[in-house]
Amino acid sequence: MNKIYDFLTGGMDHAGRTHAFICNQSDEWIESTHDFIQWLFPIEDERSRAASIPELSVDEVEMIKKSDEAQKAMLLSASRMRRFWSKNQHWVTEHDHNHLRITRCIKSLRLLVGDEEAQKMKVWLSSVLGPNAKLISSVSLNYWKNA
Repeated sequence: MNKIYDFLTGGMDHAGRTHAFICNQSDEWIESTHDFIQWLFPIEDERSRAASIPELSVDEVEMIKKSDEAQKAMLLSASRMRRFWSKNQHWVTEHDHNHLRITRCIKSLRLLVGDEEAQKMKVWLSSVLGPNAKLISSVSLNYWKNA
């Protein structure tokens, strides 16, 4: 019952997709597909609305932290999403579903990889937004700050 750990280490998600498959999809696919982000960036304290997403157990958190393969997958997930958000600036607006994705990404990196990687994501986010941060709602900015 370690579905997320298995996915991060070479297994498949609920739709039969591997981590590599998801990370190699087009930006259009990333934008329009909504049932993968919970697999790339699992968090244990928030249950997804999608019934097909398994809960991340405390045991899985420890397994992921100790696995070089899972750690590499997490870093690849972060890299892929940074590339997506860098090239597609449509999310730099007051409200966008990508704001929730960004919050999840930061929280998951903090939980499963460490504070340093979560902070790197925040620094990257700040550099990408620059003065356009004022276009993002204060609610989203606070979520990112506190993630």
